[in-house]
Amino acid sequence: MPDTATVYAAEDLFAGWLDEASRTPGQPLRIQVGPSLQTFEPETEPRFTDPGHVQEFVDRVLAHLVATGSRYDDGAGLDLAGVPVAVRPRRGHTRAHYEFDELPARGVIAIPPREVGGAWSLRAAVVLHELAHHLAGAGGHGPEFRTTSLRLLEDIGLPVLADLLHTAYRLHGLDTVVNGEDRTLLRIGRLLRQAERTANAAEREAFFAKAQTLASRHQIALAVARATAGAEERREEPTWETVLIGETGKRSLARYVRLILEIARANDVRVAIYTSNTRVTLYGFPSDIAVVQALYATLVTQMVADGDAHLRSGAHKADQREVWNPRRRRWERKPVHGSTARAAFYEAWADHIGERLAAARAEARASAIAADAPVAEGPTSTELALRAREVEVVDYFGRMQRDHGIRGTWKGAAHAGHAAPGSHEAGTRAAARASLGTERAITP
Repeated sequence: MPDTATVYAAEDLFAGWLDEASRTPGQPLRIQVGPSLQTFEPETEPRFTDPGHVQEFVDRVLAHLVATGSRYDDGAGLDLAGVPVAVRPRRGHTRAHYEFDELPARGVIAIPPREVGGAWSLRAAVVLHELAHHLAGAGGHGPEFRTTSLRLLEDIGLPVLADLLHTAYRLHGLDTVVNGEDRTLLRIGRLLRQAERTANAAEREAFFAKAQTLASRHQIALAVARATAGAEERREEPTWETVLIGETGKRSLARYVRLILEIARANDVRVAIYTSNTRVTLYGFPSDIAVVQALYATLVTQMVADGDAHLRSGAHKADQREVWNPRRRRWERKPVHGSTARAAFYEAWADHIGERLAAARAEARASAIAADAPVAEGPTSTELALRAREVEVVDYFGRMQRDHGIRGTWKGAAHAGHAAPGSHEAGTRAAARASLGTERAITP
């Protein structure tokens, strides 16, 4: 198995990084990757006392995968996440291993206990390696195994550890089925989908900023790479992509456009809007456009669901207005129309999401710039790369405006917040609970 020794070396490096992070809790981990110094804030790696403790962790991991719909298909329709795994003590202390012999009834992980010198194996980095063998459904340490290892970390709410492991693989010349940029988009998409499945508002809120932070860090890494890449390396270039907002005549299209504008603004993407509000065209780097699309897809779903719940509750009826009754020839107070309440709710929802995205983006940028502290006074390489990136997008958008006759200013829609202040406030509160999303990480 030609990849085995290299995978072990990469995972030893990965474990060393986690050991370093555990010695300085709360401090960022800085790793030299090619010409750039990358900063990570890894989640806490679970550690264990004995194989029985490992069994509890493995049971929770598998139950979590099943509950969140994270399937690991064996190719014959069997979801390996639903197949139990037994953990047993191993006599030898030099290695842990996974046994396929009892499949499909169950898998077996053998872990050396502490008393025979197996303390090194009682950690998530080792246990999840063996569990990835179970979920990959095949032996060896090839691309399928490595991709499964990365996905497993993401699916249990440890996306930064997944990023670290992927970095270790790449530094050892190991590729996976999915490249680095696509993997970031997959990671965000999986976390968003899993967040949508939870009904626990506190859980969604607790991890709200993680997706945008990951997206921002990905952008920063790309910007630095673009600024320092050699001429022989492929360079990402600005491009454009059109996104369908809705069909002509559909209600609230202007509010949907408002939402995607807020998301785009937080991801260095420019937007041109069709006069009918049925489509928008996004201009920027391909990775940034993809992040905007992923975030919009989940956020617009949440916004509509929250708006429906608000109207079903009847709370919008507290907003009233004066209406002339021609039969009784007098003014009467009546609840605002549902469409007005929905418009006010959506406006506030989109605006507050924009504020949260901007705050998460600013924090990520400031952290990255601070981590790249210069020896002398002046802008950091990260800061210069970010500025160059923004200028490149602005120049590209300006050129496209000139070449294609894009002109005018989007006027949006009439402001509805003053007509339904209660619904406007409800939209702000709902947006504060909205997920950008991640899931709760599993802890031992």
